[in-house]
Amino acid sequence: MKFLMNFLFIVSLLLTYSVEIIAEEGVEEAPEKSNVIKGANALTEEELSKSIGRYGEVDEIPEDFEFASAENKLWLDNHLGNITQPTSLYYEFVKSGTYEEGFSDSVYLKILELNDDGTKNTLLDFFTAERKQTIPEGNTTHIRGNPVLGIYMNGDVYEMARMTGGKANRYRYFLKQIKVALRETAKVEATTFSYNGKEYKGEKVFFTPYVGDPHRRDFEIFADKYYEIIFSDEIPGKLYQITTIIPDKSNESAEPLVMETLRLVDVKNQDS
Repeated sequence: MKFLMNFLFIVSLLLTYSVEIIAEEGVEEAPEKSNVIKGANALTEEELSKSIGRYGEVDEIPEDFEFASAENKLWLDNHLGNITQPTSLYYEFVKSGTYEEGFSDSVYLKILELNDDGTKNTLLDFFTAERKQTIPEGNTTHIRGNPVLGIYMNGDVYEMARMTGGKANRYRYFLKQIKVALRETAKVEATTFSYNGKEYKGEKVFFTPYVGDPHRRDFEIFADKYYEIIFSDEIPGKLYQITTIIPDKSNESAEPLVMETLRLVDVKNQDS
């Protein structure tokens, strides 16, 4: 049975970890390096098997298993189903805030082939120059989901691990908390947005995975991080925008510590 990603396998792995992971092994390690945001070391095979948004095969799904609405929107929806010819999607990424130096970069997703089974073969360039990352094998061929989403979210977890000091197992802990939030607390609401001068209807998925975290004292200034993802059936690839914000709680009028936005800015048919 083909699915957009190896979701159940990921969930089963994550659920084997205790909620006490972040408190394990009190020895500090070198900070985690992000393969996305900072263009650092490639993910290991073990890390790939736990990645958020890794598309692949699932051998079996229990008949009575039900995914939450947010899980369906992010990981099981046929995002590329509304693309009917080779197409290029261009996204812009901007990072700003007072915590550290920001930057802007680009993300290109090219839909190269439309397969007979409804899947797509694609090419993804996620960032450029020294920030450009190697896309894990299997994330861009025979897929239905938009791989930009999975690659961004996995990089986001690495950035959280890096910024919070890279404590042992912290990457896996943040990974799990996002999974739990998508299943238990994330909300899906109707929204409207403007794209290239036209109003569109869509759905907004938003969640704050660390607000109620019992270990938030270990990364307090980052614990109110907010995620918002906008989808629309009217937008090629369905993914319009990803926004994450880490507010500065020291002052209500302060600029965010970190704000990231990845937004679709252009769509072109490859034969045009």
